[in-house]
Amino acid sequence: MNPHEKAFVEAFIFPDRRERFLAALANPKRRKVFNCELDHPKARFLNDKYVKRIDPSRQFAGFLVPQLKSMGAPDDCWVFGNYIDGQQMKLEDALAKLIGYNTGTIVSCLPGELAFFESEDDRVILQRPRITKAILQSSKRGQ
Repeated sequence: MNPHEKAFVEAFIFPDRRERFLAALANPKRRKVFNCELDHPKARFLNDKYVKRIDPSRQFAGFLVPQLKSMGAPDDCWVFGNYIDGQQMKLEDALAKLIGYNTGTIVSCLPGELAFFESEDDRVILQRPRITKAILQSSKRGQ
């Protein structure tokens, strides 16, 4: 399992489903369990606290690439789920291949911090606040 995959599940999936999905992603024969869930996510799949809805008029690569880059996304990302499963790609190429096909796929930009998700029903950005070294160091000093 790629570190992006593990971080995505731990950061953005509800706790009661994490263990099952981590096990599925770690086993090549069971990845289909996770990938099937991506097409039609059930309620309480993604933690709504980190979901940023995208206006339908802005759900295209030409808008989303600069948007994700402004949020800290690098040029390369990790793509997993369905027909583009387990590939490192350029962010722009990944979104161009993915958007509009309505297959459950995740583009992980920063492990556990920033991702794009498309299913048959939705396209969203997932973002958790970054924990920088400076924050970690200041919290250690305050202990």
